[in-house]
Amino acid sequence: VATKRSYRPGALNRLPNVSPGEQLIASAVKRASRVTPNRGLKEAARERSKGQKQLDALTAGLCTPLKGYVKGFPSPERLHPFERALLELTLSDKKYRTTIEHVDTLRKGLLGVGKGFSAQVTKTTGIKDAEAVREQGFKEVEAFYRRSSRHVDDLKSIAQLLRRLPVAELETPTVALVGAPNVGKSSLVRVLSSGQPEVCNYPFTTKGIKMGHFFIDDERHIVTDTPGLLARDDIDRNKIEMLTIATLEHLPTCVIFVTDLSGLSGTSIDDQLKLREEIYKKFAHRRPWIDVFSKCALVPVLGGTHEKDMETLWGEEEIAEANRAIAAIPKAMSTSADEQLGITELKDALATLLGEHKQSLPASRDDYTRENDDRPEYIHML
Repeated sequence: VATKRSYRPGALNRLPNVSPGEQLIASAVKRASRVTPNRGLKEAARERSKGQKQLDALTAGLCTPLKGYVKGFPSPERLHPFERALLELTLSDKKYRTTIEHVDTLRKGLLGVGKGFSAQVTKTTGIKDAEAVREQGFKEVEAFYRRSSRHVDDLKSIAQLLRRLPVAELETPTVALVGAPNVGKSSLVRVLSSGQPEVCNYPFTTKGIKMGHFFIDDERHIVTDTPGLLARDDIDRNKIEMLTIATLEHLPTCVIFVTDLSGLSGTSIDDQLKLREEIYKKFAHRRPWIDVFSKCALVPVLGGTHEKDMETLWGEEEIAEANRAIAAIPKAMSTSADEQLGITELKDALATLLGEHKQSLPASRDDYTRENDDRPEYIHML
């Protein structure tokens, strides 16, 4: 029987702020040293009380925040599938888990050492013995902590890295422009957006990804380019390409697939058609889809003109290849961002598609569920 799992997107952005390892121990020692014994006790009992309370305070000063850190980092299974994919692309599932485990192991070890010395100090009979056990306890706790404090700093670095990742805006209608590298996706984001698109830098990318916003009947929509794909198996894709696959796999996006017939993208038309066929088979049955020919002003078979220095690009073979693409994708819309050709028609088609698509979106980000069916998780493809 299929079950449904609920996800609340944005968990990685809510990761706790982790103190630097050295700052944590310095703060705990300072606070514990200020703890005073219970009043009204005789000298030996007073020293025992002081030692016990200070050791307990030192242990709590380290273990309490460490416990909060461990609790504040959710297990990967509780992450939205898109955010779990980003986690794997950015860091690796194993590194995330093992760092949290190391910090929790440190916490448990500190708890044992601290409690052990706290119990010892209560059994002393003289002032000097109580002082000696307390001092030895402080040294042992600090030494134990410092042997593994690097894991606290690792956790801090992980939190800083993962908080930079995007939140899946599941309730906002989203359009992803998909295609090979340099086919004109970013230019289309610019002309489809209201205002200047923002550039989002993902930790694992070498360049920014443009993301814009536009409005249909006062409702906000997101449009973004995705990293360019090559026509190859997923197992051979790099992390930047896998961001595109993760977007299509796990976010309720509409797809604008962009094919460039101008010969200027660096990817042959035939390779772009292979890529388009592969992505179409995987996602068109569950992602609303529009095909677009970009840079049409530079493509004679699409009614465009070309400069004299580009005449050598258009021999009989190139024209035949472009015509094969037109025949293969007969419903593709011709556009040119720089000349504003076909942009109004694309916006109208997009508005119609989004109007139908938004009916399937969750009412809020807390309402998202995914059926636990036999479809392979993205995480298993890495």
